[in-house]
Amino acid sequence: MIRQAKKKPCINPLRRMERPVFVFFLFLCYADLSGQSLPVNFPLYQDYLRRQQIAGEFPIEHSFQLLPLQAEFTEKQHILADSNTNLGFTKPLLPGKSGIQFHLLPLLLSQNFNASYPYGWGEGPILPARGFQHLLEVGFQANFGPVSLQLYPQFFHAQNLPFQEYDNSLPEIFFIRISNFIGRLDIPVRHGNQPIRRALPGNSHLKVNFGAFAAGISTENLWWGPGIQQALLISDNAEGFPHATIHTRKPARTAIGHFEGQYFMGKLGNSHLPYYSDSSFERFRTFPDDWRYFTGITLNYSPKWVNGLSIGVGRTFMMYSRKLAENGWAAWFPVFEGLQKERVGLNASRARETDQHFSAFGRWVLPKVKMEIYGEFIRTDHALNWRELILNPEHARGYTLGFSKIVRLREKKQVFINLEMTQTENSINNLVKYEGSNFNFNHGGLGLYENFQVVHGLTHKGEIIGSGLGHSGNSARFTVSKVNGLNTWGFSLERLSRDNNFYNFNQANGLDLLPWVDLSLGAHWEKKVGHFLFSGRARLIRSHNYNYGIKQSNSLGDIGEKQLNFHSRINLAYLF
Repeated sequence: MIRQAKKKPCINPLRRMERPVFVFFLFLCYADLSGQSLPVNFPLYQDYLRRQQIAGEFPIEHSFQLLPLQAEFTEKQHILADSNTNLGFTKPLLPGKSGIQFHLLPLLLSQNFNASYPYGWGEGPILPARGFQHLLEVGFQANFGPVSLQLYPQFFHAQNLPFQEYDNSLPEIFFIRISNFIGRLDIPVRHGNQPIRRALPGNSHLKVNFGAFAAGISTENLWWGPGIQQALLISDNAEGFPHATIHTRKPARTAIGHFEGQYFMGKLGNSHLPYYSDSSFERFRTFPDDWRYFTGITLNYSPKWVNGLSIGVGRTFMMYSRKLAENGWAAWFPVFEGLQKERVGLNASRARETDQHFSAFGRWVLPKVKMEIYGEFIRTDHALNWRELILNPEHARGYTLGFSKIVRLREKKQVFINLEMTQTENSINNLVKYEGSNFNFNHGGLGLYENFQVVHGLTHKGEIIGSGLGHSGNSARFTVSKVNGLNTWGFSLERLSRDNNFYNFNQANGLDLLPWVDLSLGAHWEKKVGHFLFSGRARLIRSHNYNYGIKQSNSLGDIGEKQLNFHSRINLAYLF
């Protein structure tokens, strides 16, 4: 006979605090509500929770370096609920007398718009496309004892309007090199030439919860790393990939601190699309018609002796599915092999055709000064040995550095400042380490998400799983927000430099191009009204040297094409 789970009484924070506070919805009042997860792209709440931690009003042991957040942590934590409407993330529909707990998940509608050309990243299925895109998410979550079933499908539509994909006045060598650089990855400039409609499993899972851990199968988006704008190894830049997983659902407490981690085995799909939608210059670019096995592990540690510090590492491997059969059972678990290529064996590594990505990251929250600093470093490809790693750490690497600060104003109001920069462009040794002709048929150096063995790169359905900056982009964004609880509004400035590896190689090998740089000014507004959550973002972008070409020259130098674009993203959630 299944016993009905007993409700735990909610702790009223108003009894202990002099001023009203929000208590976070995610940390539920009911012990029987376990297994729910907050989608990576869900508006308002995740950012709110992170700010609360910086302000010293949320437990410090949570690293925010492993997402999605899970719905049950410790009984000392709070629930976000408006004191007037007492809203939670889900609405229970069954009383639980049968042992089954059933809950409606929020209805979430997202709209993305680009006026002139693709811009932006993240939000799962949302594509780099021109025109309107819409994403509808609705579903339910149910528990039966330790078993959690979450069905949160996504229904996606994109206008996918045409735009200028390339400058046809450029010489043929430009397109040969495009194919050997940016075009080596499965990241089409335009995803076909027709409107797109898809029904996807979305942020769904079937898991078994046990203690601080959960295991099962999932199609949820993942996020590894401390970044707010970018995660270098795994982010929500592509739609969620199907995977089996075991992970922590709350920080696991030990005698030396708290640990969080995840291990998964998944499947990556291909876009089956040409780089340019009209198939121009496709003779330079070929891909095998085979899905890729993708597996990875991450571990985060928050030492008990350094308050607010969390450090982590992540490692992933890819290989084509045909290699699983050729290399036997050991091919399924490459994440546990040695870090040095010499130890694995050069010939064995090449024959197995695996691609490795390794990242190290950390975040330090300082509630006394209401500040956080964070960073991530990623590298493609094994180092040959420790000597090579020490002498050449710059090989196929990228990094993120970030800083956030809260400035208190009167009452509950505050100013939140964030500065985050990401570089996926390689260092100068990208140009000199590899030999190749002036036409670069042998490729003049590797980008961050590519290698020779798995030519699709670290992609799923035509989008990079890691940073939305792509093969070798650089970005810096400065954001200032005025904050009152969940509600925020503010502005941001951003500089985005596109595919610098490609530009640098051409400058060094006789083809004159101009650097493609986007400068933008953005505004954002987030608001909770009753059962509704609203998030709106708009950005005006001025592109300099669009598509790299030189349009005219004068005594002051070369001049490229300038483009003006308007980008917006709106999220509307209804909490039942």
